[in-house]
Amino acid sequence: MINPQLFRAALIAAGVAATPAALAQEFSVGSGIHYSTGTYGESSSTQIVSIPLTARYDMDAWTFKAVVPWLRISGDTDVVAGAGRVDRRRARDRRVVTGMGDSTVSATYMMYGAGNRSGVGVGGKLKLASGDEEQGLGTGSNDVSFQVEGFQTLERNTVFGAVGYTLFGDSPIANFENVLNVGLGVSHRLATGDSVGLAFDARQAGTPAPAAQRELTGFWSHRLDRAWRMQAYLLKGFARGSPDWGTGVSAAYVF
Repeated sequence: MINPQLFRAALIAAGVAATPAALAQEFSVGSGIHYSTGTYGESSSTQIVSIPLTARYDMDAWTFKAVVPWLRISGDTDVVAGAGRVDRRRARDRRVVTGMGDSTVSATYMMYGAGNRSGVGVGGKLKLASGDEEQGLGTGSNDVSFQVEGFQTLERNTVFGAVGYTLFGDSPIANFENVLNVGLGVSHRLATGDSVGLAFDARQAGTPAPAAQRELTGFWSHRLDRAWRMQAYLLKGFARGSPDWGTGVSAAYVF
């Protein structure tokens, strides 16, 4: 899905996030289902189903978010959720596992331009090692990420992008190197009020981990009413750390 990331700016571009011109405070909870399949550079494929529980709080220019995912992984034991294929120096096998994945908490501060038609934000994210690394449900390390993001709206079109850097903790399954990630996207607001868009995300490869990621995502965002919001997407991967393709739908309720 859009890298949590392309991000708060993407949600603002789609009209499904609060801005200072809308509500000073907004709390929402949501969930969805996400499916992906890929070979991750090998001959056999691995399927991953993710059902995340998300809580989000917007307060003026601040956004705080927490995500706790439930995962089902069917495939190669060397494929780790969120990291792609990792050489764990053991006999490669097939497995089906379910359980909690690695959880995340994040905070972003967005500085808006005139009319809230542009903005630049800075944020940080902490990934907690809540997933079982032996089963590939997580990396077994607490990681910290920093990101700068922004958007610019011109009539019904919005361009958005981000640059980030991840500092990996000490993982028991592999030596993860710190890596850079970038993203760029565009969205278009339809006459119906819905938004459609494309986003491209890329993550640098570490040696030996994590694997490189390159993903193109097409998305559709829809506001059902004042309380319910939803988003659907289709993803195509182009690197060893990305699935071959993926799809998903999510919804959130605003209190």
